[in-house]
Amino acid sequence: LVIWQMPNGKKKLFFSTDPSLSGEEVLLYYRTRFQIEFCFRDAKGYTGLMDCQARDKWKLDFAFNASFTSLNVAKVTMKEMGMEYSMSSFKSLMTNIYLVKRIFKASGYTPNRTLISKIFKDLSCLQRIAA
Repeated sequence: LVIWQMPNGKKKLFFSTDPSLSGEEVLLYYRTRFQIEFCFRDAKGYTGLMDCQARDKWKLDFAFNASFTSLNVAKVTMKEMGMEYSMSSFKSLMTNIYLVKRIFKASGYTPNRTLISKIFKDLSCLQRIAA
């Protein structure tokens, strides 16, 4: 049993059936477990992890790798943009970027790159969902 005191005063209890584990190891394993679960949740919900209908081992392997790679690209992109990670936010961000580009292309105007670089984050983050 590990009791962790949160900064807000609340306590969290972590249990392990292995008595040889230290409290630090129990916390590390729980943190790792939840990272893996969130990764699979996002891959299933947003990057098509469960959508492949192939039966060949190599094709399935490729589909799974493509799903997790796109998830990692999304995480890195959000981190580089200084935004908190959320697949919903990333999906909205990519849709908004596409729409902004399409509007400029359809209007026939060449956007001023200096101006666009200054307001790009505002234009692309319309209706962004908080993580």
